[in-house]
Amino acid sequence: MKVISIGQFECREVPELADAFVDSELLVETNLRVLKHIHRCGDCRAFVEEKSRLKYLVQASVKGLNVPRDLRGNIRERIRSCAAG
Repeated sequence: MKVISIGQFECREVPELADAFVDSELLVETNLRVLKHIHRCGDCRAFVEEKSRLKYLVQASVKGLNVPRDLRGNIRERIRSCAAG
């Protein structure tokens, strides 16, 4: 992957931010920096688009699955035991 520097933002930063970008978890300023960069950099845009497609496919694959009633309680108990241990 080539490195394109736009201001202080470079391609190497995109993989670190891609998941948070796709999940809309970035600060507005950081989100705008990513948007500006992927607008100009096809490699990074393709990387972010692939992350977005993967998120959609995972969500689609589990949609409609029946989850055991006690799953939430089991997860909480495992977290407590790990935190205590």
